[in-house]
Amino acid sequence: MLTPELLNTTTPELVNTCGIHMSKMSDIQKAIEQTTTARVPAPLTVTEMEPALTKKPNVVALSRQGRVHIGAYLPADFKRGIRMLQATTGEDLQSILARVLNEQFRLHNLPEVGQD
Repeated sequence: MLTPELLNTTTPELVNTCGIHMSKMSDIQKAIEQTTTARVPAPLTVTEMEPALTKKPNVVALSRQGRVHIGAYLPADFKRGIRMLQATTGEDLQSILARVLNEQFRLHNLPEVGQD
């Protein structure tokens, strides 16, 4: 085996433990190939995927079927104003947003969306 001591020597008659003369680059390449090609592991085969690794189907709650999420990043004062509206009107957030959006649709002559 090549050791750091053998690699640092300057003698032209450098011979490794396999008996290969190491004065030429082709001999060095042959020595490397002999030591590395014998240790290639066989590829693994996958027969079946385990049930734990399969992707679970998206389960949508009944209250969310036919609906989409609409969100926005706004300054904190908008949240404060919505909370004050909720306290004043007693409506939940979805009802307030649906009502306000329908008012904007009506203002711009767009069809309003019915609330289920």
